[in-house]
Amino acid sequence: MTDHRTLPASLAPWAPALSALAADVALAMGPLVRRIDELFSGADGTATDDGQPDGYDGLAPRGTIERLLPSQLQLWQELPDEFVRRAADGELLYLATATRSPVTRGRVVVLVDTGPQQLGAARLVQLAALVVLHRRATSQGRSLVLGVLGERPGSWRDGDLNRQLGGWLAARRATEPDASTVREWTEQVDAADQAWLLTGPHLAGDLPDRHRVLVSHEQEWGVDGATGVRAVVGDRHVDLPLPRGDVALRILRGTAFRAVPVGPAVGSLRTPTFASAAPYLIARGDGPAEVVSVRVPTGRPRRHHLPGPALAASWLGRRLVILSCVDETLRPVVIGKALGSTQDLAVPLTAIGLSVADVEAAAEGPLSPLYVLGGDLLCAFGGGWWNLSTGRALSSYVAVAPGRQLDAPRLAWRGGTDIRASGLPAGVRIPTTSRVVLGAGSRTAWSVGDATWRIHAASGPVSDMTIAKGTTVVGLVDIDGPHLVTLSSSGLIVRLVSPARTQTLTRWSGGVGAPAVHPSKPWLAVPRPDGLIEIADLATNQVLRTVRST
Repeated sequence: MTDHRTLPASLAPWAPALSALAADVALAMGPLVRRIDELFSGADGTATDDGQPDGYDGLAPRGTIERLLPSQLQLWQELPDEFVRRAADGELLYLATATRSPVTRGRVVVLVDTGPQQLGAARLVQLAALVVLHRRATSQGRSLVLGVLGERPGSWRDGDLNRQLGGWLAARRATEPDASTVREWTEQVDAADQAWLLTGPHLAGDLPDRHRVLVSHEQEWGVDGATGVRAVVGDRHVDLPLPRGDVALRILRGTAFRAVPVGPAVGSLRTPTFASAAPYLIARGDGPAEVVSVRVPTGRPRRHHLPGPALAASWLGRRLVILSCVDETLRPVVIGKALGSTQDLAVPLTAIGLSVADVEAAAEGPLSPLYVLGGDLLCAFGGGWWNLSTGRALSSYVAVAPGRQLDAPRLAWRGGTDIRASGLPAGVRIPTTSRVVLGAGSRTAWSVGDATWRIHAASGPVSDMTIAKGTTVVGLVDIDGPHLVTLSSSGLIVRLVSPARTQTLTRWSGGVGAPAVHPSKPWLAVPRPDGLIEIADLATNQVLRTVRST
């Protein structure tokens, strides 16, 4: 995140809002922010604040000569040419006047058009406008809420700006909004609210009132694309230079946003996974006998040292259960509340057909999940499931996932000529050759051929979808309906696939190895090349937590 102290004085008024961006990106956005602020002056009805004068409050990029900072006057005396340059570029600083108002009226309401015509350069203008409007709302004692045209009217995005920017970044619509869409949203705006619309010429031309409508369109082009944008409010306009291509691309892909602070390195973290319905990420630590547990979104990472290599681990209720191999025997280690007679298990490797070499190989990969079924401990080894309490192979089991009760997980198993799954109606048949993925509730997905997947959810009928050949399905999440989380054949591109559409998750692509998907929440853990592990909420496109690994 941007440190306020790294920004030049000319960007000081917007430093809190720009803190969501990397330092170089915040600097590159500076010219757009300052020019948009000038364009908005007077259009929002607050060029002179309401209320009685009440001294000064912070700094402003413009003002009268009597409010010019003494340091700027000294610059006039010692470096007059530099003073003239700063005055021409709007870089001088003035004391901002404060006013006393008995009542704070309404909100600052921002409607954004995220249709196809507002992709690319126009999105950079929208970002600058949101930064400016956030600062204006704060200075007026108002809250800022964000609405996306095409979503349900009245479903405002509130909270801190970092969260709103994450939602705005993900809100790309495949169709253009029209004037009726704007009307439906404006009917949800209170009379005391100050409403803005950020859109393009096509929609703006159909609107009767363009008093607080920011219209942006590409104005200049170079060999690599757009280099300038014209922004219009009412009868005023400014021509805006765009950041260089690599910075613009980082913004549009979301990699320039660092909304969650990164704590100190917690040591080695390898092969992170979500092994249960609990809000914990589990990973291997430094060596095969160390396991790290990280609570999401907050909590100190905890490292656990085992008496032998760890093969499986899960948070089961209020305890962490880790399966370790000691003296060629599998033994569960329970950290926290006791788990009945299960914690006294001792299963010889030979009883489940494993060798020491098998254990050593398994200790290099992700930790397998553990489940409790009616008091018995279940675990997967070598592609098959085992009941460790009885030493019996569960050869009919295809998939296991958390259920509503700790000791009643969801199951998918072969029965006769079909695969059956918990929560599926009796009439739904899954071919025995299918790969099955279980999601939250009764959501179930299975493959039908090389590129077709079928999804069943309690809220609707079975639906088919097509994925690219070579794509790996890594999970099933619920975001206003079931979606497959897929990984491209290159192991780099993450996508959300539903029967209605396929969405590339650019912000969460490019990880090192496969991302981990939570079995019951729309969470994704992405290990990055720089040692960071980002845990994202796919429903809001926000980073829930970032962990630094060595």
